[in-house]
Amino acid sequence: MTATWEDVEEVRLEIGPRFLNLDFTFDCGQAFRWKRRKDGWWSGVVRGRAVRLRRDGGVVLGQVYPLSDDAEAFLISYLRLDVELEILYREFAATDEWIAAAVESYAGLRVLNQEPQETLLSYICSTANSVPRISKAVGEMSRRWGRPIETIDGEDFFAFPTSAALVAAPEDDLWSGCGLGWRGTNLNRLAVNLAPLAEGWPEQLRGIPYGEAKVRLMELRGVGAKIADCVCLFSLEKDEAVPVDTHVWALAKEIFRCEIANKTLTPSTYETVAGLYLERYGRFAGWAQEYLYLQRRASQGRVPSVQRADLFKPMT
Repeated sequence: MTATWEDVEEVRLEIGPRFLNLDFTFDCGQAFRWKRRKDGWWSGVVRGRAVRLRRDGGVVLGQVYPLSDDAEAFLISYLRLDVELEILYREFAATDEWIAAAVESYAGLRVLNQEPQETLLSYICSTANSVPRISKAVGEMSRRWGRPIETIDGEDFFAFPTSAALVAAPEDDLWSGCGLGWRGTNLNRLAVNLAPLAEGWPEQLRGIPYGEAKVRLMELRGVGAKIADCVCLFSLEKDEAVPVDTHVWALAKEIFRCEIANKTLTPSTYETVAGLYLERYGRFAGWAQEYLYLQRRASQGRVPSVQRADLFKPMT
């Protein structure tokens, strides 16, 4: 007999849509374990637990399985509800019209506090890849090699695989079965690097400065600046980290009106662009980048659950 969500106690988070928008948060490309259901629930896996969330007027309803007394604190931590968005909005609005426009359009987007090792291993699969394909691959990897959590109302939930499980995974299964192609080799190599370390090793980087954490991550084979910054921002609460891809690079040329001579995103160009965001938006530069990134992707019709913007431009 499988479990049912009807037996899982609901947590009520008293927070309005301006300060937590589930669609913007889960479909902006930062996390790969969430699916939006036809009934309005978002279901996913967080740190080895099955979770579902939906908005009901001025509150967000949440359920966490297995049941425990810390469900509310668990969700508050994951959703980064400690960050006062109203203060952040005021700071951004006073900075420039670009970020003011993005925040106005996509208020309620939050940067998540994900599990660091899962984030690291997931983002190694992101090179030259799309968010839907990454999500599909991560889901298949978890189904094959992750610990079963439970089948709830007919939906199977699996924890993300340990590094040891990914080391043992046949490379052909990573390439073809999970649809990773050559990224499967990169994933296996990174898992081999992580296996001798304590499980969840990147969690230990949470308490050290951003720059040092980034350097430590980049010591791992296959981990470049972008993946390191993704781990820092999305799982280590290094809010100043700015992952730079082609979207963020293109935005930098428009926002900062700077001349970047390179036609490719070299390591030097990467650091220049990240530095421009940090100089302009300060200690929450990573959050600013995420709002601007979502705005751009939505304007191109690349975010299915987010209302498409007709044009990406600053407010006049």
